[in-house]
Amino acid sequence: MPSATAWWYNSVSGAGDDIIRVDAEDLRVIVRDAFAAVGVPGDEATMAADVLWTGEMMGISTHGVRRVITYVQRIHDGAINPKPNVTTDTSSPSLSVLDGDNGLGPVVGSYGAKEAIRRASETGIGFVSCRNSHHFGPVAPYALRAVEAGYVAFMGTNAQPVMAPWHGAKILHGNNPIAIAAPRRNGPPFILDIAQSVVAYSKLRHAHEAGEDIPLGWAADSTGQPTTDAAAGLSGWVLPIGEHKGYGLALGVEILAAALSGGAVVNEVNALYRRDQQAQGVCHFFMVIDPDRLIGREAFLDRIDTMCALTTATPAVQAEQPVIIPGEPEAQTMADYAANGVPIPAERFEELRDMARGKPPRSMPDQ
Repeated sequence: MPSATAWWYNSVSGAGDDIIRVDAEDLRVIVRDAFAAVGVPGDEATMAADVLWTGEMMGISTHGVRRVITYVQRIHDGAINPKPNVTTDTSSPSLSVLDGDNGLGPVVGSYGAKEAIRRASETGIGFVSCRNSHHFGPVAPYALRAVEAGYVAFMGTNAQPVMAPWHGAKILHGNNPIAIAAPRRNGPPFILDIAQSVVAYSKLRHAHEAGEDIPLGWAADSTGQPTTDAAAGLSGWVLPIGEHKGYGLALGVEILAAALSGGAVVNEVNALYRRDQQAQGVCHFFMVIDPDRLIGREAFLDRIDTMCALTTATPAVQAEQPVIIPGEPEAQTMADYAANGVPIPAERFEELRDMARGKPPRSMPDQ
């Protein structure tokens, strides 16, 4: 059911032909209520909403609030458990395995990040490996929580298969994104959030729908040959960053997230975009480090400041494209959206608003 603050359901400004601007806080409440409407308990609905909303605010719209529609549909299908019994072991002060009980990915991820932060605060380092989860949105919002508390973060997740092993001729594993993040004293947090594929699979679909070729190096066709044909890429797979390097990093994430948690590895992970009751079995990992336990917080921040200052002082190849630090564009986008509203397709906003009012999704956005 919608919350008592339902006045915001008509709060939209700056409408254009297809894109409207929605007040940032209003959008957060809409997303929360969309999850609550399908039985996600209040605190966990807020957890899930905050992850996707933060991703949207950072400009990561492919993994932002558009994912609410898919997640809610999968709850309707019976694949995602809206009320999971999330458990963690307590056998080690710094290490933990978390079982998500097939809950919403952002809920399981939020519990995992919180547990890693808690253990880091007590022992200096926390590592949590999670199993039995689902697609959990972008990695950056979880890393942001750690750096806002003053910690360094290394986090990631496995994902549904979209890539072949290097030299392989069949899709086997996901593009398995990671994030590395650290606080800064004189600037927004350092946050690097990257997947191990050159592009997201959705970019192939969008190029195909637009009748456009794709750059060579984005994808391979069904025989494993690099292609510029978007349709051929859709029948094949996306390519890893740095050739064998991206492939190796993707398998490294499988070790940290899935092997250490006892969860699903490579093609044991099921697709998100399906219409049945089969859970995905996605696995995540969260490592959080307290720099105060190493060289001291202030000394660490001094080193970060020096690193960033030396980096941004590098002469630019083109003056209009200066050297920047990962996390700075996201911080600028967040400030813009907070002040001017979040740009979102009008049709998507209407569907989110309807779901917050208790209606089922009308569509299933592609990946």
